[in-house]
Amino acid sequence: MMKMAVVGAGIVGLTTGAGFADLGHSVHCVDIDTGKIAQLSRGVVPYHEPGLEALITRNASSGRLTFGHDSSKLLQEADLVFLSVGTPSCDTGEMSLAALWSAIDQMEAWPESESGNRKIIAIKSTVPIGTAERAETRLRSRLPEHCLVEVVSIPEFMREGTAVRDFFEPSRMVIGSASAETGERLKQLHQRLPGPIMVTDRRSAELAKLAANASLAVKISFANEIAALAEQTGADYPAVAHSLGLDPRIGPHFLAAGLGFGGSCLPKDARALVRIADEAGAPQTLVEAAVRANAMLPLRMVRKLEAALSDPSRRRVALLGLAFKPGTDDMREAPSLRLVAELNRRHPGITLTAYDPEANHTARKALPSAVTICESAEEALRGADAAILVTEWREFRQIKADDFKNWMNRPIIMDGRNALDAAALNAQGVVCIGVGRLPVVPENARKAGDFVPKV
Repeated sequence: MMKMAVVGAGIVGLTTGAGFADLGHSVHCVDIDTGKIAQLSRGVVPYHEPGLEALITRNASSGRLTFGHDSSKLLQEADLVFLSVGTPSCDTGEMSLAALWSAIDQMEAWPESESGNRKIIAIKSTVPIGTAERAETRLRSRLPEHCLVEVVSIPEFMREGTAVRDFFEPSRMVIGSASAETGERLKQLHQRLPGPIMVTDRRSAELAKLAANASLAVKISFANEIAALAEQTGADYPAVAHSLGLDPRIGPHFLAAGLGFGGSCLPKDARALVRIADEAGAPQTLVEAAVRANAMLPLRMVRKLEAALSDPSRRRVALLGLAFKPGTDDMREAPSLRLVAELNRRHPGITLTAYDPEANHTARKALPSAVTICESAEEALRGADAAILVTEWREFRQIKADDFKNWMNRPIIMDGRNALDAAALNAQGVVCIGVGRLPVVPENARKAGDFVPKV
């Protein structure tokens, strides 16, 4: 078994550390946020991630997983160090590597008497191409000659909401190494996990992660573009998507239309790839167009609301769901943020209420104070003239037609994820308008001046 360390106690870092501890390794996880480390030491996980708290508790209790905030002696105490720090990007796509360089620069040399196998630093963070090489050069420039170290790229492919399952049942593992010896050593480490293992060079591993997320961004934006065309031509996008998914060359995943992609990965990585490609002289025009198309989706939803509801500036609108997707409380680049901004920009007097089963606490920090965060779907919907389903939590699928009619002033639902049974709701007097399909509006749900039968 191996002594390991993980720098960065985010979802990826914690899942990686706790996962390898569960496989029998000794893992020390550090983060500069002393408050977060104090929480973890008490058994409190500061994120909503299914299965993660139980995994951490089990391995912390066994002593295989420990926590701290000092990264200076990690190379003295561990043979393998994972870097899972944040690499946020700005609107131009430029990634900030400040946390990565800070972590590397704090690592101290180990005594010559303890020299042995080459130490390995594995970058799990999404980074620009060539970062592992730069990091290794940076380390070797200040470490003594006896300190043999190699920096590799092992990008993560975990999804928020299913991170624990993705660790233990990975779709693939990509190891980017400059030496065959280190590549084989890391391959042996990962062989206890199912799924194919690909060993390649460091730059290819770094690009593989960026390309994967950019590819998903393109597919999602394509789905939303076709959904818009379906609305304008009278076609039913869910039927079109089902047909596309039956084609084995395309597959059924990431074809759902709605409010677009968000979170800490797809938007950031797509922008970063565009920036890197421009600097390299190989423009990624397709990815760039996908990012632009995604940014337009909140405005498209607001326009659909305007077609369904007269004078939204004087109305009360409820938002069901705020996190960028179900299964997480993450609000980073969530579509709800852009939707709220667009609603307030176009309709300054609008009254907004909102509810999310897990993200209320983060939403209070991320959204304008004028948005009323409610403690239940009923509270958010009570007295609303319309509602927009933003995040497809299972809880919202369980709301009955009579509930919408009893709670709301006008039972008009903009289903931004095609998560509801629109036909059943429409048949029971609720106006349910999905994405990529024309609404069937029951006569008894029409009110003069409230609904315009076009989207």
